[in-house]
Amino acid sequence: MDIQDPDFISKLRDYTDKYKNPPNSKEISTELRNIPTLGGIKALVDVVFPQWFITTIPSYSIDYPQLQWNWMACCKKIGCPKAQIMIVEEIEQGDDHTLIREFAECFTAAGFSVRRKMEFIPCSVCSSALPSQHMYTHMKNINMPVVEGGWSSKCTAC
Repeated sequence: MDIQDPDFISKLRDYTDKYKNPPNSKEISTELRNIPTLGGIKALVDVVFPQWFITTIPSYSIDYPQLQWNWMACCKKIGCPKAQIMIVEEIEQGDDHTLIREFAECFTAAGFSVRRKMEFIPCSVCSSALPSQHMYTHMKNINMPVVEGGWSSKCTAC
């Protein structure tokens, strides 16, 4: 795939623009702050950014206790119960993507661990969250604890 190819550049732009602030983002942000329930917030995100939400996973794999501990520590720090791992399409950075981050922050404040689909997958047996192959390699490269023997799509106990 040639990154100079106009079709490639167009597809990349379409992908990154998918979660760009819409023209009425200030109004949506105000509406978001006034929604009293997570269900209402989820309904709004589904209208504004369809297909952003992928799924939820109950917990991280026992092979990666540091991920579970970190999540629990974050929930304790902000004073909320642990909810679930929320897998989303993307969480864009930059000034043109503030609304998608607001949605992610709402769910995080409610105890969800909001993660991108490229980072975590469900175990093929028990459905606990495991690092994707890409994330596993990244974790290993930065000396985070990973499962010995290489990446797998299932937990060592499964």
